[in-house]
Amino acid sequence: MLVVFAAAAGVAASPVHAADGACFKDWSDAGPVVRQEGLTPAKQLPELARDRVEGDLIKITLCEEGGRYVYRLVFFDASGRVTNLTVDAKDPFPN
Repeated sequence: MLVVFAAAAGVAASPVHAADGACFKDWSDAGPVVRQEGLTPAKQLPELARDRVEGDLIKITLCEEGGRYVYRLVFFDASGRVTNLTVDAKDPFPN
């Protein structure tokens, strides 16, 4: 019983990562990765995107692709069109 508890504690303490090409399903899992990897917080993305992408940001997903983290963004514009955009999670909208 003690060995099982110790093994379970080790799993809980290890960092959470998405498998390559996978996305986090829950922000409670993604939050630690954002902090550990120095990624742009998701709450800053609407403001950063405002001057660069037409429409309202309606969905943000953190994913891992090719060994780096990206945000997959979904925008809804005034004409009803949906736009998907994938940006680097460290520097989503470089100057």
